[in-house]
Formats: sequence, C-alpha cells, structure tokens
Amino acid sequence: MDGIGATHIDHIVIASNDSGAVAETFRRNLGLEIKRTMTRPGTGAQLAFAKLQEVVLEFAGPPEPKPGEEVRARLWGLVLAVRDIRAAVERLRAFGCEVGEPKPAVQPGALIATVKTGTHGVPFALIQYDAIPPATGASA
Repeated sequence: MDGIGATHIDHIVIASNDSGAVAETFRRNLGLEIKRTMTRPGTGAQLAFAKLQEVVLEFAGPPEPKPGEEVRARLWGLVLAVRDIRAAVERLRAFGCEVGEPKPAVQPGALIATVKTGTHGVPFALIQYDAIPPATGASA
C-alpha cells in the first residue's frame, strides 16, 4: 500500500500570541463562527475552533497574551486523519522522517503524532479517532 492511510485534512492550526484576538479577527472579517473555546489541559494554552465544511480551524495561543504586544499569527500546520496512526508513524519513519510517538489528543479517544522532519518545512501531524477505547466501569 502506498502512502500513510490518510483519509482527509482534519484540521489546520493557526498559532499566535493571542488566539482569542486572531479568532475574533477571522470571525469578524471572514464571517467564521467560532464553535468552541477551551483551555488545553496540562499547558493552559488557549484554543478556539471554527469549522469550514469538514475542516476545523484551530486557533492556538499561550495561556495569557502579553499586554500591549502586537498580535502575530502564523500557519502552524495541518493535521491529517489516518486510519491507523501506528502504521502511519512506522511508514513515515521507514521513509526517514522523525515522528513523535502517538499520544492522547484533546479530542476524546484520539491519538495524535507530530511529524518533525521530512516535510521540507511544512509542519504537520497525524490524528486517529477512536484509537483509545472508552474507559469502562469497574467490574463486580
């Protein structure tokens, strides 16, 4: 099988020093509806999400913007959904790419892995949904 089993672009990440301000600019100027905001557990990063058909735009920034600092944003990368994240990671590593170990994503039940090299500078990651079985209650 060729490729890594990617099924679609899942989301595009826009990183900034003030995710709320950037999300608001996209809402106001482009008419995007911000569907959700949250604080990333463990890091405190501020996230906002909009959806364009099936592709999610994720606006990511630090826990607190620095007062008075000019707002700056950049395309951080894109995230490809894959059928089998472990197989995709193995395949990319076989091509000589450096890829992080799959780890739990913000999305419930999903695993994500960052592709660190081998992309000619285009940052991207892989995500597999339903990769972590839901927790079950204790058995009697």
